[in-house]
Amino acid sequence: MNAPSSWHDPVVAEIHATRERLADEYHNDLLAYSKAAEARCRTLGLTMAEDQHQAAQVAKAGPGVEQQ
Repeated sequence: MNAPSSWHDPVVAEIHATRERLADEYHNDLLAYSKAAEARCRTLGLTMAEDQHQAAQVAKAGPGVEQQ
C-alpha cells in the first residue's frame, strides 16, 4: 500500500506562518484584520471594489443625480 509521503513546501509554510502571525496580531478578529487590510490598501492608493461599484452606479444615474 502506498503511504502518503510527507514533503515540505517552503511557499506553503510561509503562507501558513503569515496566516498565524496575522491571526495573533489581530487576536483572531477577522473583522479587525479586514478593516486594517482595507485601510492599508487605501493608503497604497488601491481602489476598493465597493468604490468601483458606487462609481459605476453614479455614472449610470447620470449627472446631477445624488446617491443615497
